[in-house]
Amino acid sequence: MSRNYKKKKKQTEAVAVTFRRYIQVVLDAVVTLYMLMILGVMPFYNQEGFTHIGTDKSVFFHKVSVNMGKGGIFLLLLYLIFTLAVYRGTKKSSSSWKTFFKENFSVTDIFACAYGISLLLSYLFSRYQSNALWGASGWYMGLYLQLILLGIYFFISKFWKPKKWVFYVVFPVSAVVFLLGYLNRFQIYPLKMGDYGPLFISTIGNINWYCGYQVSVFFAGVVLFWQGMSYKAWQRCLLMVYVLLGFASLVTQGSNSGIMAMAVVIPVMFCLSVSDSGRMYRFWQEMVLLGAACLMTYGIQAVFGRTIDFEDIFLNLLTKKEIALFITALSFALLAVAAVDRKKKSHLDKVWRTLARVCVGLLILLIVTFTALLTANTLRPGCIGELSGNPLFTFSNTWGSNRGATWKAGALCFWEQDILHKLVGVGPDAMEAYIYHGGSSRLREIVTSTFLSARLTNAHNEWLTVLVNTGILGFVSYVGMMLSGMVRMISRKGRNIIVCACGFCLLGYTANNMFSFQQSMNVATVFVIFGMGEAFLSSKRGE
Repeated sequence: MSRNYKKKKKQTEAVAVTFRRYIQVVLDAVVTLYMLMILGVMPFYNQEGFTHIGTDKSVFFHKVSVNMGKGGIFLLLLYLIFTLAVYRGTKKSSSSWKTFFKENFSVTDIFACAYGISLLLSYLFSRYQSNALWGASGWYMGLYLQLILLGIYFFISKFWKPKKWVFYVVFPVSAVVFLLGYLNRFQIYPLKMGDYGPLFISTIGNINWYCGYQVSVFFAGVVLFWQGMSYKAWQRCLLMVYVLLGFASLVTQGSNSGIMAMAVVIPVMFCLSVSDSGRMYRFWQEMVLLGAACLMTYGIQAVFGRTIDFEDIFLNLLTKKEIALFITALSFALLAVAAVDRKKKSHLDKVWRTLARVCVGLLILLIVTFTALLTANTLRPGCIGELSGNPLFTFSNTWGSNRGATWKAGALCFWEQDILHKLVGVGPDAMEAYIYHGGSSRLREIVTSTFLSARLTNAHNEWLTVLVNTGILGFVSYVGMMLSGMVRMISRKGRNIIVCACGFCLLGYTANNMFSFQQSMNVATVFVIFGMGEAFLSSKRGE
């Protein structure tokens, strides 16, 4: 090989490296702008208050994603071309393709790619392709949107240069949303969003949408406080106010799935605190804030005569004076123990660990006992005595705010499929199409007898809905993507606070969606946070 050829080759590679660097800068700017639109603008976006607010946000999400996606894909193609020019023909192991993929793709990325493939297979083999492309009317969670979500994840995780300030944008935005939602519960409306009753609050709309958004962002603030960075006094005070407001809004928002999310996140945080006295101390500080939020809500009603415009078993229970006082007093007592442990280094980690095991054991026992009683009373009504009359212990179509009907419908949708469609599903967001155009009379009877003229588009359980829509292949890859991302991020609790916070957002979202569903507000938010966490996780700056 001539010397001139080698020189020319080096010059070409240098030019390619330079152009690729410039493209990365522009691509990073586009992705950053997109993230700000989703995290900072979308929560407030509406055209006529609560009138078709869900559709407004869906249209906003689609337009922003498509318009910025066009520019992003063009830049990505240029980036790949120059990357090929850089890596083509090189023999150095540090820059080989094998090393490149090993260093830049995680197990979560592999599951995400598998989910993308399963989506395409599900669409190709769907009998309802016209429905599966865009998704059910009003929800639009079809192939198109699912691919956008994967695009969000990969663009942010691979081409966004991590910036902490973008992550912190979440907090002032969500704080305003939480404050409005909390005030709305007391029939105080700083913004005129339309009079649609207690099922619509803040700038998000329906309480299920509101709850889905809240659990996707709130626990990031909880984790920041829990991890205990070197905050200034005013920063710590702001975080305490944020956590207090978030708990107050979460307790009163009205969707039980949010309480379920809190019931999952709090025990996980406690178990992860047992070996660190400082973390345990801050955990009980946050539990005091939870009690204070419940007491504050009770106090507003008792002292100022403001009534909450929503009735719910958990809301009523947690804001009852005796329960609120008990939570606060118990948290204060354990906070005092944790404070002594931290100050005098009493090494109570064994005590905390034992308490954690007892709590986990009690939770498991509670779940097993409840499941056993529910099963027994459903199969043999009246066999559990006085509890038999409580609808909570009879699995019927109306059980759990009609979760009984939606879960039955989802399970039956899957069961009725042939082997191929058990593997690939009925098509992205095509569950509704199958129910009304291909399902059995038994399936339609369950749905129509419960929901009358309203149409069922999902099983009100995200994983069950994914199983129906994309089959076993889609279910395994989607669950693998979410769980691997969650575990990898939360495991960084002692090293990377932002990554850990993103992991807890995934945990809160997943726990909530065991009783809820994907919609543009929560799924767009959580996938931006998902990609953000992955970007910080793979960046040395995030250490």
